[in-house]
Amino acid sequence: MKLAEMLNTSTSYIGEIEINSKVPSMEMVEKIANALNIEPFRLFVDDKARINEEVPPIDDYLESLTSMQRQDLTKRIITVISNNVEQILQPENNE
Repeated sequence: MKLAEMLNTSTSYIGEIEINSKVPSMEMVEKIANALNIEPFRLFVDDKARINEEVPPIDDYLESLTSMQRQDLTKRIITVISNNVEQILQPENNE
């Protein structure tokens, strides 16, 4: 409820995002990340799902980046996701 309030949206919309029945716009992804005080790509990264435990945690990698590199990485991730959302959401053509 608090997140919905912060984003000026309904709790039902947030719930639909949580259960994957709605896909938020990139603008909403950025708003959610800002409200949670995280970088947008973190919404798509699950550190616990890493298979190879020898890979350093994402936090170690991020700490090594400069502020400019972090901004560039965030912009690139948002661009890639934005460019692929339409393709991902298109229904399969069963002809």
